[in-house]
Amino acid sequence: MVATGPSSKLDNSGLLQAAVVLGITALVALLFWPVVLDIWRYSFDDGTYSHAFLIPIVALYVLYDCRQQLQFRQGASLWLVLLIASLAIELLLYLSQISLPVRALLPFVLLFSLLSVFKHHKSLYIYALVLLFATPIWGILSPPLQSLSTNVVEMVMAYTHVPTYFEGNVVSIPSGQFEIANGCSGLRYFITSLFLCLLYIYFNIRSVKNAAMFFVICMLGALIVNWVRIITIILIGHETQMQSEIIYDHNNLGWYLYIPYLLLAFFVGGKLSSELMVQAKVDQADGPPLRGLVFVILALLIFSPSLIDWPVWDANKLNTEDIKATTSYHPALQVAQYQSVEQQSLSVNQIELNYWVFLFSGLGLDNKASFYLNEVVPENLRIDHSETEQAINFVYFRSAANRPALLAYSYASDSGLQPLRTHLKRQKLSNIMNGNRSTAILAYSAQCPRESCKLTKKILSEQIHTQFNNLSLN
Repeated sequence: MVATGPSSKLDNSGLLQAAVVLGITALVALLFWPVVLDIWRYSFDDGTYSHAFLIPIVALYVLYDCRQQLQFRQGASLWLVLLIASLAIELLLYLSQISLPVRALLPFVLLFSLLSVFKHHKSLYIYALVLLFATPIWGILSPPLQSLSTNVVEMVMAYTHVPTYFEGNVVSIPSGQFEIANGCSGLRYFITSLFLCLLYIYFNIRSVKNAAMFFVICMLGALIVNWVRIITIILIGHETQMQSEIIYDHNNLGWYLYIPYLLLAFFVGGKLSSELMVQAKVDQADGPPLRGLVFVILALLIFSPSLIDWPVWDANKLNTEDIKATTSYHPALQVAQYQSVEQQSLSVNQIELNYWVFLFSGLGLDNKASFYLNEVVPENLRIDHSETEQAINFVYFRSAANRPALLAYSYASDSGLQPLRTHLKRQKLSNIMNGNRSTAILAYSAQCPRESCKLTKKILSEQIHTQFNNLSLN
């Protein structure tokens, strides 16, 4: 009998690795809760991202599949440098309330956190970056896809018997009109196909050539399905004199076309699949590195938006005001997500003015003057013309009594007035260096005493500048 010493290698069931990955994921979600909440609002409640509920399940399956191949990193790593850099950028963008890159960067924060603790493994990339498909950042692809769909449909319809006239994204046929809107861009099919394609390649295809072929088939097929859907709707509308229910339920038609295409795509994918090798367990020499975990946790804590904005967990709940900024001569101003509003009336040189000062806390990602829904100018306003002068927008319109009237407004931060939301966003990057995140919208309106609004414009301009000079945005 030969005596054997205790083994220095740990039994690798993969449970410890999976627990550490899930722990880091939970910590990132907790410390970046305002960003997670923003992603939830604009992804899981949006029909374009209806697949988002499947993403966490897919990520968990990827982790389960690779858990025994993950190895803890025992020494220092350059990934920690990338983690700190990404955290600093993420926090800067968060404080500046620049939503799109904040959302996009969060999965990379998770990835760099994991790679600072584990040795390099492709599964960690899939686990972390698959979350990008549940992140509402893909809207930037909608305009080019919409334009491409319009051009292709116009080209195909020229070869049909249906008389069509295209004006921008509007298609006119003898029976009526169709608009190829953003929802007709095919973005949802594009995202879903890209997501499923990359997952299928990860699990089943090892050849780069075959992977490229399958990728092209998937993405081109997703676009073609959407084009066929639009053309079919136009043809049905022509044949039924716009009476078919399919015209008003075109989303379901898209999925009826998409599912058979998907089955065909995976059939082709099966032909391109590689014979997969059984992955052997990797022995663990040691447990998780305590020092590495501490460094990662400290970095996440230092740059945590949740701790900076504590105890506010949901900045939208600060929006307690519910005042309609309206008068008898124009509808309500289109301003949302504000923390408070001051509304007053006053008389200057016998001209009756109404003004509103909307204040925004700067907490979270939506409580800002540059929020995309803050258009200020009311809908259905009978506008004559508009102009901008001294960082103030002047909108000349007709009141309900058909009298000339003027609306003046501007976006404000600690650095000054800005006429455009995009200009305000640039200002915020410098303002946060001074610790100031608050913004405001100043709006004044009045009916002109005569057909000329020259005097009214001068008064409104002076009032806005005076109001800004007295405004405290600290």
